[in-house]
Amino acid sequence: MHETCYLNQNLRGTVRKFHSGTYLMSVVWTSLNQRLDQTIKATTPLAVDVRRQLHQYPELGWKEHKTQAFLTETLEKQGLKPRVAAKTGLIVDIGTGTPSVLYRADIDALPIGEQPKEGISFGSKHEGVMHACGHDMHSAIGVGLALTMHELSETLPGAVRFMFQPAEEIIPSGAEQMVNEGVLEGIEYALALHVDPHRTTGNVGVRDGLLTATSDTYRIHLRGKAGHSARPHLAKDAILLAADVIRALYSLVGQRIDPLDAAVINVGLIEGGSAENIIAGNVNLTGVVRTMRRETREKMHDGIRNTVASLAKAYDCEADIEIQLGSSPIHNDPILHTILQQAARHVLGEDGVHPIEKPSTGAEDFGRISDVVPSYMMRLGVKCEDLPFAGLHTPNFFADENAIPVAMGIMSRTILQTLSLTANRG
Repeated sequence: MHETCYLNQNLRGTVRKFHSGTYLMSVVWTSLNQRLDQTIKATTPLAVDVRRQLHQYPELGWKEHKTQAFLTETLEKQGLKPRVAAKTGLIVDIGTGTPSVLYRADIDALPIGEQPKEGISFGSKHEGVMHACGHDMHSAIGVGLALTMHELSETLPGAVRFMFQPAEEIIPSGAEQMVNEGVLEGIEYALALHVDPHRTTGNVGVRDGLLTATSDTYRIHLRGKAGHSARPHLAKDAILLAADVIRALYSLVGQRIDPLDAAVINVGLIEGGSAENIIAGNVNLTGVVRTMRRETREKMHDGIRNTVASLAKAYDCEADIEIQLGSSPIHNDPILHTILQQAARHVLGEDGVHPIEKPSTGAEDFGRISDVVPSYMMRLGVKCEDLPFAGLHTPNFFADENAIPVAMGIMSRTILQTLSLTANRG
């Protein structure tokens, strides 16, 4: 692993020599701006240590017990008072009064075995589990931001809540549980980021409006009648039915969705049959449907139900259909877009801030937060310039930790200005 993937004090100043120029946000006057830079520089090594610890000991959704304990200990040692939320998550409030701004960091890992990487001494020690979606980075940045805000707490124009959220990768998700527990009460704006291996460190992606899609899981149980393969007329072949169901599901988008709209459906799991000479009586199909709009979501759900029911009837079989709602779309708020984009340009300059032209068909349960309060998610570049691309959710994924202070510089300024906005409104 090339040394530039480690914290590098000289990566264009990575604990950054922030770009000069007029900073238009009134809350961050010159003296506070300088203090902020100094605090981020001092806090970054601890944030990097947090990242490396979490990377070595990843835990799956709703099982993040050691992660929760480690984050609690780390925050408490710095004088903060985290509280348990959503079973294996945490929240910590900083500032005076009721928090009006929330910063969210997810903490769970994925059931993927990490590919060993040359020169990396902090690879996953949990076989078959790794931080393949960068939540170790998200958590480390969240800790760094919390400590930065704590250091500046006497100057904060309000209070900010940091949410270390479990179970982003599974359904039911941690965001849903956090919302149900009232974590968003009093919150006016919410912020988050996601690592982006398509962008090199020192670059970020920003977008106003729709950012991600829905992601709903469907499960179909087809019931026919098992029988001997020599006498198919006495059986009801669930595999034959399943073949037609699969073809029909993949046709739904073209048949039912406006070509100028967007939807994606896949069948990811097929289970059926017990022997080569037995006609299967049962088949289970599981997949995901993704859409951008509520109307399209409902249309695809209706299409799945009607198509499967009609084909089952035609084959004289029965079908059970379950559709489990997953992530809602993330809609980036225009006010937060303006604030964050300005902060990012201050930190990185114009060349480091890139508009995201199209929304992603990927999903993120921060969309549940976006359902409730105006929200914003930034894409943080984490690719080392001299290493080959490795995508999220793959064994080779690895995030450049030089991106940690970059994120802290942008998000700390965004938090401060958003707090100022809510204070002035109040």
